[in-house]
Amino acid sequence: GRRADSATSSAPRRFRAVPPFAVARGPKKGFASGQGLPLPGNKARCVLEPARSSGEGAGAETAEEITLPVFPLSMVAIPSCEVPLHIFEARYRILFNTLLYGEDDVDEGLANTESPFVGTKQFGMCYVDKEGNIASVGSVLEIGEHQQLDDGRLYIQNTAVRRFNVTEVVEEAPVLICRVKLLDDDRAEDENPENVALARDVVEVFQKALALGSSLDSSPEPPKPEQLSLPPTELAFWLTSLFPQDPQEQQLMLQIDTTRERLERLKEIFEATYNYHVARNSIKSALSDE
Repeated sequence: GRRADSATSSAPRRFRAVPPFAVARGPKKGFASGQGLPLPGNKARCVLEPARSSGEGAGAETAEEITLPVFPLSMVAIPSCEVPLHIFEARYRILFNTLLYGEDDVDEGLANTESPFVGTKQFGMCYVDKEGNIASVGSVLEIGEHQQLDDGRLYIQNTAVRRFNVTEVVEEAPVLICRVKLLDDDRAEDENPENVALARDVVEVFQKALALGSSLDSSPEPPKPEQLSLPPTELAFWLTSLFPQDPQEQQLMLQIDTTRERLERLKEIFEATYNYHVARNSIKSALSDE
């Protein structure tokens, strides 16, 4: 399973949208810089950047703001997807026992019953890169099943339910507390005929790339996943969850604010993947003819 990063640092938190980086998948589009907010103690500034929006027709944003404990981690929580976590660091054991307070199999002695988050079973997660920069767009997670081990460690199963944009750092220690603006994806986009057609195109090229890649690796073609029939918004998020080895790409997808743009990006990725396999096949054929 995935392990929560237990590394600690006294360095101030630095928030920013993860920048584009070079991959052989076609160009990536950048993001507008946002306002820098002073961190507690004025040690540094964190740059908070908004989720990308294309203006007219963009995903709907609510005006709702809430305060959440935020868990920075070197993985991306994709909406509608499961996020298993292994909690072992003391401060996070306190946090998650507090969030789970009232449930069975919880160490009530560790729970902070004075916390405004007691028993809420909800927290935020933001991607943190290797330089310690924390992405300002993350996801709200709801805790589902959990297991408390004899040594105090926790295994928890979570579901990412909604995107958010960090607007203010409230506390840095012992855990990160932030004000966040909740972001809603416009599900009316799922009924847009152009998006439905684009989703079909994405599924088609995904299956072509998968089939060709499997044949080149001498593997049987995997069965068609039932998730390929999901509505466009959920489909885009599910497909994004398939490359956890590339968290910066996943974060870029999370920051995109419309279903159409996510689908267009996925189509670019899968077309490039298919073309890569075509090139592999050509090289393989040429070598076998020698």
